[in-house]
Amino acid sequence: MKRLLYITVISILIGNTIMKGQNIQQVIDEVRKNLAPDKRTAIFDISFEQSSDKLILKGEVSDKEFKKELIGQIQNLKGINLIDSIEVLPSAKLGNKIYALVNLSVCNIRSKPEHSAELATQALMGTPLKIYKEEGGWYLVQTPDDYLGWVDDDGISLKTSKEMMAWLNSEKVIYAHFFGFIYSDKDFSVSISDAVGGNIFEKINKSDNYFEVKLPDGRIGFVKINEAKEFTQWFSNLSFKADDIIDVGKKMLGFPYLWGGTSFKGIDCSGYMKTIFFLNGLILPRDANQQALIGEEILFDKEFSNLKPGDLIFFGRRGNQVRPERITHVGIYIGDKKFLHSSGRVRLDSFDKDDPNYNEYRLNTIVRIKRLLENKDLLEKLKIINNKFYTEEFYK
Repeated sequence: MKRLLYITVISILIGNTIMKGQNIQQVIDEVRKNLAPDKRTAIFDISFEQSSDKLILKGEVSDKEFKKELIGQIQNLKGINLIDSIEVLPSAKLGNKIYALVNLSVCNIRSKPEHSAELATQALMGTPLKIYKEEGGWYLVQTPDDYLGWVDDDGISLKTSKEMMAWLNSEKVIYAHFFGFIYSDKDFSVSISDAVGGNIFEKINKSDNYFEVKLPDGRIGFVKINEAKEFTQWFSNLSFKADDIIDVGKKMLGFPYLWGGTSFKGIDCSGYMKTIFFLNGLILPRDANQQALIGEEILFDKEFSNLKPGDLIFFGRRGNQVRPERITHVGIYIGDKKFLHSSGRVRLDSFDKDDPNYNEYRLNTIVRIKRLLENKDLLEKLKIINNKFYTEEFYK
């Protein structure tokens, strides 16, 4: 009888422990779903260990509010003796250098801290980054579009908040040609780096035929005056109109497709959108299904009567009662049933059956249309100068 009672008590305790564990995991999953649903843009890596009298929460998050909400929710469960071992990033091991500027014309950012890992995205020279942690010479960084990934230490120059503020308040130059070089001398005889459109440098001096510039790692170089523009003047002259964005897009016809690419050295479909918008002063979200979340929804008909040049067309699989919508591709409408997109290479295709560039497959996989350029509030939010990475508040 005593043995039976002992077994019953143990079974109840084990059952209660399992039940608590299930409840705790449900809370973790719910907080993650509500506050950090997209692992591409937020870190919420939490696990727990449980014994009969205590619960140890461990892992890391990218926002202290994630931790605060999670602990508050778990403390609402009765009978929990909580031990908090969650680290709020950036890691304390980084010291005060928790920011960086991209140091290469195009910096590869990977899904894991190794060169063989998938190319997740890219960032251009002069792009500000937030650093979260370091692992074997690789840094987990976040870009101005909030995308997360790993970059090796050769690709960036680490900065303190004070150094970032100084950079932010300096005069700058933006490289305006697609490809070129930064030279070590005023005669342009020896290069110290290549350059691509969208690279940003600190301005030191200006003459009739060159800009003298400072790179993020402190190197001094010279850029041909007809290949670059003073940043403030460049930005003030932007129209944020479809024609200008499409014009950049057309000039890139034939450029090669590169999975993860967001530069003139190679671009995927959403990277193509990011590039042509960035050269017109706007920062889009990184991936196609993220880009599809912004802007005004436009009703679609087979005659394309509601579309305007500059509208983004998203392709993939339409949702139904059995399966959700899945967006896998994006292009930009240019009028007359034609669109630009990066698929194998940057190409001009058509939805018109009589057009030699007719693309039946893309016509049949249109999921939604979004209009970005007529929404003043959205445009203000997307402008480079209004992005949090380009404002003083971010570094205070």
